[in-house]
Amino acid sequence: MSCVADDRRPALLIRSGLVVGEFALATASMVGVFTTIVVASMLTGWAYHLAAYDQPGSLTWFAAVGVLAALLFTLPFVHRDEYRFEAYTPLSRRLRSIFTSWNYAFLGLALLGFLTKTTGEFSRGWLLIFYTVGLVAIIAVELAILRLHRSVRTSGVLAGRRLMVVGSEPLIREFFAEAERRGGIDSLGHVAVLSTVVLPVALSGTAPERGAPTDPGLAEALECATKAARQVSADSILLLTPLDDRRLVEAAVQSFSRLPVTVHMSLGSLLAGIDGRQLSRLGDLPVLTLTERPLSPLQAVYKRLFDLVVATTALLLLAPLLAGIAALIKLDSKGPVFFRQRRSGYNLSEFRIWKFRTMSVLEDGDAFVQVRPGDARVTRVGKFLRRWNLDELPQLFNVLAGEMSIVGPRPHAVAHDREFEKRIAAYPRRLNVRPGITGWAQVNGLRGMTDTEEKMSRRVEHDLYYVDNWSLMLDVYIVLLTAASPRAFRNAC
Repeated sequence: MSCVADDRRPALLIRSGLVVGEFALATASMVGVFTTIVVASMLTGWAYHLAAYDQPGSLTWFAAVGVLAALLFTLPFVHRDEYRFEAYTPLSRRLRSIFTSWNYAFLGLALLGFLTKTTGEFSRGWLLIFYTVGLVAIIAVELAILRLHRSVRTSGVLAGRRLMVVGSEPLIREFFAEAERRGGIDSLGHVAVLSTVVLPVALSGTAPERGAPTDPGLAEALECATKAARQVSADSILLLTPLDDRRLVEAAVQSFSRLPVTVHMSLGSLLAGIDGRQLSRLGDLPVLTLTERPLSPLQAVYKRLFDLVVATTALLLLAPLLAGIAALIKLDSKGPVFFRQRRSGYNLSEFRIWKFRTMSVLEDGDAFVQVRPGDARVTRVGKFLRRWNLDELPQLFNVLAGEMSIVGPRPHAVAHDREFEKRIAAYPRRLNVRPGITGWAQVNGLRGMTDTEEKMSRRVEHDLYYVDNWSLMLDVYIVLLTAASPRAFRNAC
């Protein structure tokens, strides 16, 4: 019994004496983006001041602003190791990350200018032009970097992994189908040579009859795989086999131990769809981590500090507005200024939310009825407050109390939570972080009634995207959209 070897990608020849490493290419990518931002700052500053004031202005100042913007933009990418080729795919996610980081960088510039009292030194017109030109230039350079990465890989200049995949034909087909779903061969990482060795089905544990084959047949097949690995000078071997086929795994490890290679084992369909899996340790015990908590302790501290700063600042600045709204509510209808209702919070713990009263009733039971368009229970002032999200402002006190966050999935009435957690399996996971005054679902127009499972499912989908992709930059982006985007005010009732 023998195996069948197949070259999925021919060996890439080194066409010059220079071999570029992954780290060097990532560093060059970062330097290219950094330089682009500085140059964009200097050129736009020089051109704008020459056109508006008949003088070029201070190139030193423009360069300083450019360096600060470049640092604020590139450091998060460096921290997340996102100048590797794999981080550029899918392209849509990369473009969203660029846009978010560029907005975050300008918010940081505004904060630094405010703290140093230098905002008056720069023209708002120039900063607007720098923002636009800089964003376009960054996208253009990032696209050029992506093409450079691909060109370097196909030219053979980049030293890459020589990977051999070993398994039965069905498992190999399944593996490459999954790779294509995740972005093609490049999703396997930095691969320069890719070959496969097809084992007989009976040896891979995938045959209907799971009887143990003879040891000579297994030894012959693995000897074939070992010879094939030497022929392609493989430095990594990926073994595709069911986890319970211990006999094959042990034999493969023993056979491949004669080679100077790294042996990986795919977990196959057992963990398909679980993207957070990784090997780790629980004390001295090696374990497979299937998911991570949404926020690490350090990230939780960052988010809490952000909440405290924003909530405190907002309450100080909006105090006159809050007092005016309270007076209007008292003049418009009988009843208290504030409405408090039980809501589900972090990890489904209950708390009482603060809101400006917008209705003539104060419902907080299991029979609570959602507000509908044209609902007669909504007061005149309440209609205006709900239209512009002003009724949510008292929740800043919930933020200070640690019951809510500035940004997070919106908390629903406890009665609604009990209803939908029975119908949508992933529903409770949306509150694995603190609920927010605003959220990713709300800035995407998913406000108002959730009277159908489809509407709630769409909201949950957006909430889970936020939970799984949280960052301070995303929080800042959502806050800006809440204030400026028309979608954030859509479907209010």
